[in-house]
Amino acid sequence: MKILTKELKPDITVLQLSGPLQTGVECKQLELAFDQLIRENHTRVIVDLSQVTKFDSGGLGKLVNCFSRLKTAGGVLRLAGVTGMIDGVLKLTHADRFLESYPTALDAAKSFSVGSPPSSG
Repeated sequence: MKILTKELKPDITVLQLSGPLQTGVECKQLELAFDQLIRENHTRVIVDLSQVTKFDSGGLGKLVNCFSRLKTAGGVLRLAGVTGMIDGVLKLTHADRFLESYPTALDAAKSFSVGSPPSSG
C-alpha cells in the first residue's frame, strides 16, 4: 500500500491510500502514519480510501483504532472516497455510525467548518 500525505489547509491533513488495506504490513503502515500525525499534533485528518483495492477486517479494525487514538488526542477523523465493498463493510459492521464518510476529501474538509451552512451553488 502507498500512503501519500498532503495538507488541504494548514490544519487539515489528508492521507491518500492506494492499494490494499489488509491485515499485516498495510495496517502497520497506516498505524505508523497516524503515529507521526499525532506526534505532530495534526488534529483534523481525512483518510481518502478512493484508491483502496482490497479491504478486510484488519483494515477496518485499524481505521477504528486510528479514529479512537485521534479522538483521544483531541482530533477528528473523516473518511473520503468510500464506495463499493468498503461502504458495504462499514454499513454491515455499523462503523458508518461513527466513521463519517464523504464522497471526496474536499467534501470531508468542508465538514470541519462548524456552523457554516452548505452552499447552494
